Amino acid sequence: MSFWTELTLARGGPSSQRDRVSQGNMQRSAEVSTGENGLLAAQDPTDGKDTGEEEQLEQALETLKEMHIQLRGLRTTIPRLVAPLAKKQPSPEALFREFSESVNTANQELQEFRRLMTDEGSVKVMEQASKSRTENPNGIRPWKVTEHPDWLTRGLRSI
Repeated sequence: MSFWTELTLARGGPSSQRDRVSQGNMQRSAEVSTGENGLLAAQDPTDGKDTGEEEQLEQALETLKEMHIQLRGLRTTIPRLVAPLAKKQPSPEALFREFSESVNTANQELQEFRRLMTDEGSVKVMEQASKSRTENPNGIRPWKVTEHPDWLTRGLRSI
């Protein structure tokens, strides 16, 4: 029996009562309590799977956030790469030195992004997203940066 079915059944009793719901040989209990806003909230102490799944989803969001931040940074790679060529340099050696530094920086950024994109965890996140879209393609809203203004700030939870 699903969590939502158990929650619906549990809402029929007093807020401190435990309802037992069984399916076959498996019994699970759902505790119903009143939350801060006066609405009923369900707590399922026997279901550690939800917590693990939530942690996996949060980690996946952090991975996607890091991918997005790095990808946004790569948008300026070519302008930063050719910036030393656009400035007047005191000598050809200085031009070569600055251009070499910008090439090395761009190369490091690209390698880091490539490493992140081919990382096993990132590949799993993308595969799970594709699988989810295939199984349930309806109701997927496009992501809007205006809904999450701190999306490009590392370490902050924006969702």
